[in-house]
Amino acid sequence: MNLKKLLILGLVAVLALSALPTGAMAAKKQKMNADDMDIPEILEDSKAKGTVNVYHWWTAGGEKDAIESVVDGFKDVYSKIKAKSNAIPGGAGGAMVMKVKVLQQAGKSPETFQAHPGQEIEPYLNSDLLLNLNQVWEYGNLSERALPGIEQLSTASDGNKYIVPIGIHKTNVIFYNIHVFEKYGVAIPDHTDITWDEFWAMCDALAAAMPDGEYPIDLGDRKGWPACQVFEDIMLGTDPRIYQDFVNGNYSVDDVTQVLATYARMMDYVAPDHSSRDWYEASGQVVAGTYAMQIMGAWMQPLMTSMGQEYGKDYGVFTFPGTDGWFGMCIDGFVVSNDSADVEGGVRWAYNVSTPEVQSAFSALKESISPYNDTPDDVYCELTKIFKDELTADTTKVFPSFTHGTALPWSASTSLQTQIQEFATSSDHNAEFFAKKIVDILKEAGVKGDWNLVD
Repeated sequence: MNLKKLLILGLVAVLALSALPTGAMAAKKQKMNADDMDIPEILEDSKAKGTVNVYHWWTAGGEKDAIESVVDGFKDVYSKIKAKSNAIPGGAGGAMVMKVKVLQQAGKSPETFQAHPGQEIEPYLNSDLLLNLNQVWEYGNLSERALPGIEQLSTASDGNKYIVPIGIHKTNVIFYNIHVFEKYGVAIPDHTDITWDEFWAMCDALAAAMPDGEYPIDLGDRKGWPACQVFEDIMLGTDPRIYQDFVNGNYSVDDVTQVLATYARMMDYVAPDHSSRDWYEASGQVVAGTYAMQIMGAWMQPLMTSMGQEYGKDYGVFTFPGTDGWFGMCIDGFVVSNDSADVEGGVRWAYNVSTPEVQSAFSALKESISPYNDTPDDVYCELTKIFKDELTADTTKVFPSFTHGTALPWSASTSLQTQIQEFATSSDHNAEFFAKKIVDILKEAGVKGDWNLVD
């Protein structure tokens, strides 16, 4: 299934999610309804005043510059509105959901905050905490400007749009230090789509050559989600149909055991203290040569750039083994609270992130793929252009990330992250034992999807 065929994908709402409580709020504010707002007039009021609290999870090198470029682009249009950038470390959406929950209970809802489209925003919708952004999509002509499939992924279970995409990254990527491979005489195959046999051979060669204290792979999974991302990559690389069944709620202990058995083998090559580091700290050690490879999404690019690393000279990438022809989809975007102190300001921010000017500046610094087809290719660095061409190719198949909020309910995704990290840090990596625990997580969350990835 290529990107264009993503149009047939659907999401079945998981109403069994635990709703975010809205009672007992301090200074509870009246919720605004988008149907009662003149969105064009709001967006065109360049003299408007106010304050927009922007919450996001971009804290690593390069990412901070990218979000600041969005703040600057907002100020260029709405010079009298103060945009406050508030970073919530954590990534993958989990920490943000909890932070927003606390703020909303306290009557201090952020005007806008980062989110992933799909199941991640369902708890907010179940509690009626998001503003409908259909008019923003219409005003900005986003349906026509968006890359194929993006509108469908941005459409919630009730048929409305509550999120404006800002960037896309590929998830099934392995970064490697070219100098380490050269130092130990380990050859990288002359293609990016490396097979499992080739991957294991590289790991064996590195493990045999590297001294004590250096390892072929690191995870940097102190926050848990990087370990879960490895799990989803291995699952897709084992059998795409297992992945499809998993996100649709047709899981089996035997299938998950098979995936975890491969994961256990991979852990033989991973630094034993992997969970003591955040992902960006592990990236620094890859640059230093302590670890040869890191399994991480393409958002690692701007961090490498900020550390003076040059693609093709200092580091390279290859597609996660077994996932040849597949693109793991992680879409970042912004949603708007319907009960903040300045809902109109939140609307202005959400629209502004989609404008060609902001998209060009942000995509260049974030080294992400713009969700919009009118962003010129010349803003992309060499590697991002490679990923964009891959994403938009007719032969590419796309799979939605469940680590990054799209394909599984938030409650299931966060519990899964904890369980997978526990597996990765366990002493025996008992695949069947943890497979049963993972299946129980999905049963408890009542996972039921309608993803068509394989046919």
